[in-house]
Amino acid sequence: MKAKIFLSLMLIFTGLLAHGQSNTQSRLRGSWLGTLTIPNGTVLRIVMNFKSHDKHVTGSFDVPEQMVKDGFIDSVWVAKDSVFADFTTRLGKGAIYKGVYLPGDSVIQGNWIQGGALPLNLRPTTYVYTPKTNLNPQFDGYKIVKLIQSTPTKDQQNTGTCWSHATTSFIETEAIRLGKKPVVLSPMFFVIPTVIDKAERYIRLQGNLSFSEGDLTFSALKAYKEFGAIPEAVYSGKIDTASIHEHLKMESTLKEKLKGYVDVGRGNMTPDEYRRSVADIIYKTMAKAPQTFNYNGKVYTAKSFAEEKIGINPDNYIEITSYTHHPFYSKFALEIGSNWNNNSYLNVPLKDFTAIIDHALLNNYSVCWDGDIHEGYGNGFCKLDKNEEITQRVRQKAFDNYTTQDDHNMHIIGIADDSQGKRFYIVKNSSAGADCGGYVYMSKEYLLLKTISVMVHKDAIPRAITKKLKPDLLSSN
Repeated sequence: MKAKIFLSLMLIFTGLLAHGQSNTQSRLRGSWLGTLTIPNGTVLRIVMNFKSHDKHVTGSFDVPEQMVKDGFIDSVWVAKDSVFADFTTRLGKGAIYKGVYLPGDSVIQGNWIQGGALPLNLRPTTYVYTPKTNLNPQFDGYKIVKLIQSTPTKDQQNTGTCWSHATTSFIETEAIRLGKKPVVLSPMFFVIPTVIDKAERYIRLQGNLSFSEGDLTFSALKAYKEFGAIPEAVYSGKIDTASIHEHLKMESTLKEKLKGYVDVGRGNMTPDEYRRSVADIIYKTMAKAPQTFNYNGKVYTAKSFAEEKIGINPDNYIEITSYTHHPFYSKFALEIGSNWNNNSYLNVPLKDFTAIIDHALLNNYSVCWDGDIHEGYGNGFCKLDKNEEITQRVRQKAFDNYTTQDDHNMHIIGIADDSQGKRFYIVKNSSAGADCGGYVYMSKEYLLLKTISVMVHKDAIPRAITKKLKPDLLSSN
């Protein structure tokens, strides 16, 4: 799935930044705050954060109104009393800001070199933007009906890896259900083999494939099945453990490399060569995972750790959806960009779809969720903007006209009711986008309309529904 979730950088060419300083790097250090008024009248606070490293400077930015934290700046450089900041990766070619110190060094006056005259003046600040999170599954005014034991929430930071974070949380929770001691796994361990496999598929299809860091639960389970799992404490996926996860530059470089293979690759490439080339790009951003590691005094490989400490069988899990453009009680390859490997989904009527989710949760099986967050996602809730009965026809129309798309993956671990008895689902999130970090409460109407699919253990499906299915439909794919 897609999800970068500081929501699509509608930060828009919006003159994101300014920085200015002189040849003295000490003038660059620290944070600077300014306000930017964009053409539609929206006012955004922009916080620039600069660090000096030997002979160079790095920068990041925050935009509180857009829930952007630690955004990536390609490069920062100084020429006399001017400072330049390059945002090409995020905002496109020519997105460079030039700022100049005013006398006294207390104001940086700046503008974009290209892309519109949007002034932005910065002043030193001690303000620190901290995205709001919901770190307790109990919300005031709601009664928890069912809460499945799980692990702490995860943060995908500046990456498109919600699919791996949600699935990893799901795997951890399934291990607890099976009687294993809780363990926090590394979501990034599943990312590298998935990206390499997707890159090969992109080349084999001559570029006729959506390539991004977004993906689906299928890929995390496939990586688990092939390679095992590693604790987060052993492998974070970071080269610099003090930094945040930031994959935009990696993704951009990979796209450029793959396009080059497709454009000029006739007769000049082999799978070994391009897989190695893709891996080399990834390893400039992500660390290589260890072949063996020590955990609680015992040496493991990723495979032996998964077998002993997790113990799930990836073949026991099934993705389920509910759409009328394919027959019910059959499987089909769902037509979404993230389904690059043509994985199959079990298709059931909406009534059965809801029954599966509720039956799973009430019987201690958590649910992995894939769906849309363009509407009604914010402040700890997923709620529709208007009251509407969600029928099979309404759900199908939303999928057909793209108002329901696969933007994000999350993990459902419980059920709650509000004071009027209205049902909500307790969801573990992995992003602070729209201030929905930590736990999210999702209304039943939202779930019916905005869910693309869910993944459950096949034993979580009610017997009355499994009787309608041919045995092969309960296989993992």
